[in-house]
Amino acid sequence: MKKTTLVLFSVALVFLLGLAVYVTFLVLASGTSQQTYPYAPDVQQNFQHGPGGRGRMGPGMMGPRMMGPIDAFINSEYDFLVHMIPHHEEAVSAAGILKENTEREEMEKFAEDIIRTQSEEIEQMTTWLTTWYPEKDHDIDYQPMMRDLENLKGEALDRAFLEDMIFHHMEAVMMSQHLISQGLAEHEEIASLARNISNTQRDEIHMMRNWMAEWYGNAQIAGTSSGIMMIWIGLTALAVLIVLAVLAVWLIRVKFSGSTGSMSKVSSVKSARELLDMRYAKGEVSQEEYLNARKNLES
Repeated sequence: MKKTTLVLFSVALVFLLGLAVYVTFLVLASGTSQQTYPYAPDVQQNFQHGPGGRGRMGPGMMGPRMMGPIDAFINSEYDFLVHMIPHHEEAVSAAGILKENTEREEMEKFAEDIIRTQSEEIEQMTTWLTTWYPEKDHDIDYQPMMRDLENLKGEALDRAFLEDMIFHHMEAVMMSQHLISQGLAEHEEIASLARNISNTQRDEIHMMRNWMAEWYGNAQIAGTSSGIMMIWIGLTALAVLIVLAVLAVWLIRVKFSGSTGSMSKVSSVKSARELLDMRYAKGEVSQEEYLNARKNLES
């Protein structure tokens, strides 16, 4: 009874520890996800009146959004156009602020490249949208990803721009890759544009990351440390749960193997005793041999 109680207690303890680890992971993951973009509540809104004026803030959308599942809103070539245009407009607006206020030549040239390249792409996408989808609504409730850069200058502006634009570029790459991988492009021109956006902005992401490492050392890009922490918490929780599960299985096996061994031993002794009694009854063994054999079996 004591052994059974110990095993049951151990299994219950394992379950409670596993539950505690799981709840802890949920709490920490929730906390880090809310810190992924710790930006000021004000967001950049100049892009709303940029080329085409399509980007519009929806009700209550007052902060930069995190990247969500792309297939939630990119389900067609049309979706790609109406989302990528305001996305580009935001980048052009941010680059305009950077160009006028940075103190680094590299950043100024980068801003000029973004303004030139993405303005041309906005114009091209606007033409396609008007030509191929004239009957559809071209306005969407676009929620900006980047913080307000208006009051930043010099070093503070460079760092904020890089932190924001890396994730901004990531979403453009994801949108483009989704369009291509899912075969959503109905016109080769849009497929070609998506490939170009993906390749160009992926290279620019690497360039921006290198600048971050060169200028700010081991400083983490906003959201990166939180994301890595979430991954490690998840892996640790999984490892602990696996260890606890293995321990529970082992305890159960020890319990049953012990019980089985005891039952087997009792059964074996009982069979030998019955056989001995039968042989003694038939006169095959003497009384002395019988008594000695019983003594050995009972010891």
